Amino acid sequence: MSDGTAPRLGTIPDFALERFFDRFEFDLPHQLGSSDPETMSVEELLSLADDDQRQRWERLRLGYRTSAGDPDLRAAIAGTYQDHGADDIVVAVGAAEALLLVFAAVLEPGDEVVALAPAYQSLHEVPLALGARLRPVRVEESDDGRWSFPLERLWEALRPGVAALILNVPHNPTGVTVAPANLREIVARCDELGIRVVGDEVYRGLEWAGPTPPSVVECSARAVSVGVTSKVYGLAGLRIGWLATRDRELRRRLLAIKDYTTLCAAGPSEVLATIALRAEAALRERTRRRCLGNLAHVEQYVAAHPGLIEWHRPAATTISVARIAAPLLAANGDDPERVLAGWRERAGVVVAPGPAFGCRPDQFRLGFGRADLAESLAAITADGP
Repeated sequence: MSDGTAPRLGTIPDFALERFFDRFEFDLPHQLGSSDPETMSVEELLSLADDDQRQRWERLRLGYRTSAGDPDLRAAIAGTYQDHGADDIVVAVGAAEALLLVFAAVLEPGDEVVALAPAYQSLHEVPLALGARLRPVRVEESDDGRWSFPLERLWEALRPGVAALILNVPHNPTGVTVAPANLREIVARCDELGIRVVGDEVYRGLEWAGPTPPSVVECSARAVSVGVTSKVYGLAGLRIGWLATRDRELRRRLLAIKDYTTLCAAGPSEVLATIALRAEAALRERTRRRCLGNLAHVEQYVAAHPGLIEWHRPAATTISVARIAAPLLAANGDDPERVLAGWRERAGVVVAPGPAFGCRPDQFRLGFGRADLAESLAAITADGP
């Protein structure tokens, strides 16, 4: 910082969810809490490429890349938005870098930020670490565990003086989404008040009830959208994310900050991501088919085992918030962590505990995008209380 003030990012809290998965994600056989759907091999992805794309992969030279991102990749990403071109896209290393870049670019110390809660931790902690003041709007939960979008509470929170709205739709972790007309109204209201809208849209296109809302950048020239190859396309290992915005000054600032972070994405990832984005419809449908099949299986499982898990089908995304049923909780001394630890230690099944993403200890994140979902649920059943 030019005035010599130490950056606050150095004091940011541990990322609870990521620290949890770092302990258990790669050592146990059943990942029932993962947000990324079943992936594919490089060979499978290359089978979707045309001859020119395959030759580009084979002849790729492993030097530095342009900071904004490969032009072909940016054009392919822009094609997923209405009325956007390659110059409206900045490629990042995953959604994590994209979020860091945009928050650093648009927020000043003391800014008031409105964001949905619970949330993926970086949506709250990075703005706080940059000196912003957070105004959380809680996603509404009924007594039986059903979630709904907090439209009225959000209207109350959008007021003069708010600097930014972080709109995570479809919502992580509840799977809540918003009607297209309501999203347009929210963005229009923010434009009237001078509020910058940051749309975390990494699950956009995975709606199970109702139509896909427009992107926030299709509603406002000042808005910015965050996307990634991890969720819809099942390619988390590519570590390719992006920011979309028609705001030229914002794009300039994003690139200036990126010079201090990753500088550029990895060439192999950019080429493979270009193949994926050009095969977007096929990859999206692949993920949708698996998730829809798994959703039906979870519904059947919960109905057949009412004493284990309480769960309601989410409106969107690859994840949902479930809770430990009262009989199972009582059989474990009303200790939720004892239940989840038992699943890990005896059944090899990992779910994300509620406190790791801002929910209660008796709640957990259940992902339904993986191929072994049925085996994971069967392992819990065989484990017993």
